[in-house]
Amino acid sequence: MEDICKMLTNTVSSKLQPYFQTLPVTAKVDRMVGINYSLVAPPKASAENLDGLLKGEFFSLDHPSPPPFAPPALALPADHDRMVYLCISEYFFNTAGLVYQKAGVLNLTINNSMIPKKSLFSLTTNFFGTLIPKVSTMFPNMEMQFLIWASFPPHLTVHPSGLDLTFVLETQAFAVLPNASLAPLFLIEMNSSISVDIGVRSKRLIGELRLNKLLLELKHSNIGPFSVELLQAVMNFAVPTLVLPKINEKLQRGFPLPLPAYIQLSNLVLQPHQDFLLFGADVRYS
Repeated sequence: MEDICKMLTNTVSSKLQPYFQTLPVTAKVDRMVGINYSLVAPPKASAENLDGLLKGEFFSLDHPSPPPFAPPALALPADHDRMVYLCISEYFFNTAGLVYQKAGVLNLTINNSMIPKKSLFSLTTNFFGTLIPKVSTMFPNMEMQFLIWASFPPHLTVHPSGLDLTFVLETQAFAVLPNASLAPLFLIEMNSSISVDIGVRSKRLIGELRLNKLLLELKHSNIGPFSVELLQAVMNFAVPTLVLPKINEKLQRGFPLPLPAYIQLSNLVLQPHQDFLLFGADVRYS
């Protein structure tokens, strides 16, 4: 028995501890945001498994602060088909939305030069005057500009049938005056329901958003009252064609997974469960 204890102690010291030392504690995503992957409790070993609890939290590099919500309790499945499993809580994604929204980077300016030339509409007062006559009568023959920003942090919900994202955006419309200054026209709020596809590429978690539903509400108008239903078709085109591709470009660059150095993954599987994603893989140490 004494020899077995010595062997286990030596194995932990010579192999397991150096292995855990290669686990990333934090990872820098970009110049503003990082991810905290630190252990929140000592790893637990059983006859079949070695379990570790990682924080999994996005934070601001300049102004780190705890989020105003807690991670959900997870009911983990007893899967054993892969060598390693990683449960990614929806808390992980929602801290990302919070940090990026607070940083003020979830915004986009759209002008007429961004509209495809073959499009049925243009971002001009003449076109919008066909929907809202006062736009063209008050500001004839001018280009327009939209400033779009997230008024609240986007919220992701993970459930067995998939991933849903609730995104509240505000859009301020302007007329571009001849001297290049901007005249405010109206402010609308857009409540969007979005489906999220998640994947893994080169040890990075990637994603793609698809618009399901968009509801508009007029918050303020400088040109008098009008029905926002007149803008529904325009926004149904603009959001999936101009807004979401900009976000998807960022999501396709991906976020680093907390993997030790020299690990190669194969036979990947990614499954949604209640409140978390289950990521599984076989690994090879090289």
